Amino acid sequence: MVRSMFPAALAGPFLAACMGPAADPVTELPDGLLYAGAEQADGEVAMQVGQTLRIELESIPTAGYVWEIEDLPDFVELADEATRPTDPGFQNQPGVTGGNHFMAFDLTATAPGTATLHMVNHRPWEGGEEIGTWRIDITVTPAP
Repeated sequence: MVRSMFPAALAGPFLAACMGPAADPVTELPDGLLYAGAEQADGEVAMQVGQTLRIELESIPTAGYVWEIEDLPDFVELADEATRPTDPGFQNQPGVTGGNHFMAFDLTATAPGTATLHMVNHRPWEGGEEIGTWRIDITVTPAP
């Protein structure tokens, strides 16, 4: 059986982005939104009920590779999903299609709890091979 090397070739950059030394801390953006990207893989975030965490990871959705949340903890809800080009100066030109994009997931804490959020990057319809994974431990406490 001949297998395509294309998914394996893509795996390197994604796995490299998801692995490495201890995770950087989650940052808070000026509007109070908490932000986690590839650098926060295998890290942790402390939130209060009502706060929103934006997870933004690079993918190639135009080739079918998307990030998906596996087992969303019951104390957070998916408030929004969005994408944006990684190189808008180029990708927003007329006639340009494809390329890498950032996929964003806004998760709002609805109740106290602790869990590990696990995400996978794959072609969902292929039902198998992941080209990347990403995790973060979430702890939500009551709002003051």
